[in-house]
Amino acid sequence: MVVSLETLTTRSINRLGAVHPSLKEYTIELIKRSYNEGILVQISSGFRSNEDQAYIYGQGRPNYIWNGKVYGSKGSIVSNAPPGTSIHNYGLAIDYFLVSDDGNNSLWTVNDKWRRVAVIAKSMGFEWGGDWKSFKDYPHLQYNKGLTIAQLKAGHRPVFLPLKAIESVTNDKIMWGKTELKPGQIGKVTILKRINLWQDGPNGKLQMVRVLNPGEEYRVYRYREDHEGQYNVGGGMWVTKMDGFVKYETPSKAMLAKLNSK
Repeated sequence: MVVSLETLTTRSINRLGAVHPSLKEYTIELIKRSYNEGILVQISSGFRSNEDQAYIYGQGRPNYIWNGKVYGSKGSIVSNAPPGTSIHNYGLAIDYFLVSDDGNNSLWTVNDKWRRVAVIAKSMGFEWGGDWKSFKDYPHLQYNKGLTIAQLKAGHRPVFLPLKAIESVTNDKIMWGKTELKPGQIGKVTILKRINLWQDGPNGKLQMVRVLNPGEEYRVYRYREDHEGQYNVGGGMWVTKMDGFVKYETPSKAMLAKLNSK
């Protein structure tokens, strides 16, 4: 059973803390828009006090001292922002991760779904840490709209547009990776190695159309056992089932439910 949107939202709200009220609304909307595309998002962190930030900054810096107290610990460095210099300290940032379909397992692999969440967030005005050049922070999203730390310390805050004024990237299309989910589609194939695209020819023989390249994705409308198994990708075209050359996936229940409701 797929975890409910209510469960993901409730868990996330409990971890947001004292973020800006509008950021809370935006975050809930981000979770909802992602869920409508079959992507299960949960928030791991929101507002942080300076002391919270000191502990995080101290990770990987065993000798770090702030305000006369040792906050350092062993391990890998996870932040380059000392207390008071993180957007989290001003209630304008969140960290996210994905969960399994049942909601019981945390998923931290930065894959197509993870990046899709970032695309949706950026369409709402967020900045994504995965776009940074010097220190990539893939779970991080912030909404400071160019305001500097000095300006935030002085009390300035960004303008949040009403949610209804933000154009949604998900209103008309249900994106699944690089492709849009369409009625009648049963799955998709991702090309892993160069492989031929075929069409049916005379007397049941196949005719080669062209070569497909790694990274390309195609909708699958049906499967047949002929020719050692083939996926129909529309227009009478077929991709042969070959381990290591193609990856076949089926859409999640949440995505199908959203498609069927349109």
